[in-house]
Amino acid sequence: MPILKSKGITETEKILSSLCDRSFLKLWSYPNLFKEDRKELCDLLVVFESHVFIFFDRKSLLSDKIDKDPNVNWNRWKRKVIDSQIRTANGAEQYIKDNRKIFLDAGLTQPFPIPINSSSVKIHKIIIAHGAKEACLKNSDKNIYGSLAISYSSKQKQSPDFPFMIDVDKNNPVHIFDSHNFSIILSELDTIFDFTSYLNAKIEAIQKYDFLDCCGEEDLLANYFLN
Repeated sequence: MPILKSKGITETEKILSSLCDRSFLKLWSYPNLFKEDRKELCDLLVVFESHVFIFFDRKSLLSDKIDKDPNVNWNRWKRKVIDSQIRTANGAEQYIKDNRKIFLDAGLTQPFPIPINSSSVKIHKIIIAHGAKEACLKNSDKNIYGSLAISYSSKQKQSPDFPFMIDVDKNNPVHIFDSHNFSIILSELDTIFDFTSYLNAKIEAIQKYDFLDCCGEEDLLANYFLN
């Protein structure tokens, strides 16, 4: 029986599916999977040996109107595109670890074809966030590509988030890419082994240091190659 897979629903999901098919091969890459309750598990899932990559693709235009408070605009966008998806990613991770059934379709007629050993699985949670690039570019001429800055630490922030900087809990790391750097990441790390090695090295650095900051994931990738 042939395996019928989604190609993505939105335009950015279709791009995600195409990039992952090229880098991870169609055998391991599956878009738009569903849970037992017929709700979507994630936008794309890649399974290779003991590694599972959960992808979430979200797009929302970040307003850059000068008559609006940039902090208000930023926090609203971050709650919708980043914070909400981190909670969803955590839920998807637990669902997989609980060894629940996964399906290729909302009708639950096609089971996910790759077995996942929940006792030994290593899950990588990945969010591709679209919609902030133009606002990033207008905010600072030093941000030449409109990339999102990321900071991994265990500190609990007591003040509002600074625009275009995303603070991630190092004890529960989520990889956050954006419209500019995601295609760069998968172009440079164009095999499942390369991509896995990079994420493993990144997690090792996150756990080793008190905090890990980058002005964009492409900067962290460059540092990885140099070292």
